Amino acid sequence: MTGIDLVTGGAGFIGRHLVAALQARGRRVRVLDTAPFAEEVTGVEHVRASILDAAAVAEAVAGAERVFHVAGDPSLWARGSGDFDRANRSGAETVIDAAIEAGASRIVLTSTHAIDVKDGASAAAMPGPYTRAKYRAERFALQRIAEGAPIVAVAPTMPLGPGDANLTPPTRMLLEFLQGRNPAFLDFEVNLIDVREAAEGHVLAAERGETGVRYVLGRYNLMLSEMLRIVERLSGRPMPTRTIPYGLAWISAAAMEAAARVTGKPPRASLEGVRLARRLKPVAEAPAAALGLAAWPLEAMLADAIGWLEREGYWRRDG
Repeated sequence: MTGIDLVTGGAGFIGRHLVAALQARGRRVRVLDTAPFAEEVTGVEHVRASILDAAAVAEAVAGAERVFHVAGDPSLWARGSGDFDRANRSGAETVIDAAIEAGASRIVLTSTHAIDVKDGASAAAMPGPYTRAKYRAERFALQRIAEGAPIVAVAPTMPLGPGDANLTPPTRMLLEFLQGRNPAFLDFEVNLIDVREAAEGHVLAAERGETGVRYVLGRYNLMLSEMLRIVERLSGRPMPTRTIPYGLAWISAAAMEAAARVTGKPPRASLEGVRLARRLKPVAEAPAAALGLAAWPLEAMLADAIGWLEREGYWRRDG
């Protein structure tokens, strides 16, 4: 039997597919997550605890050969000003230091392609609290790498596919179009990757990645309007064609956030999300290609995501 792989956030979207990819390789898998699995998963040790619980994290990393830190809050909006910092920065620091202390031979940190950690960038330059916390977590990892820690970072773009029980932002965006909730949209360039490919990228980063290197896990660059034309053909639902300018999208998101602070319900669009739409750039294939990551077809990815949302009752083709 091979060594243990710990996956924080293993019950989440990327996490559950990563668990499956590791099990397919015959690895022993331990999951640290506050949430239960959305469906039955056999052969996995499940530690129900938070990444903010230092004692629980230390227990979870004990004996782990490799640690995949996937857990975090991807929602782009939180009611509390410090929520993202706790989930995406403090949690990462706790897991990384515990993994180093436990002697893990490889630590894979899940970051995001939406940030820039090159020299000259700063947390203040990030478009909001989600990216600011992710930036600080990755900078912390770079400090530990300089001290000799075996860390490699992976930065997924916008994962889609089946099994997103938490409705992360890309899946939620797709769902709202399928439900007909967006009569108009801000057109911007997206980069999509199948969640199963993103999970495989995590495994390859652990197996082949170089310490200190950041691997962007992205695949398909296309305009949102192009994606919607494919979604319309696959789903049979008419997609909007009317676009709105950035300024109007910003004002709309600001109004939605103001209402959300009163109701506590997440806004359909956030200011950080709108700012990111303006900042995102096309993704080169080189980082993922360096790992030997094989592509999943674009239409199959979208069809699987659409079909899963339909089977789970989130939308109907006749309504």
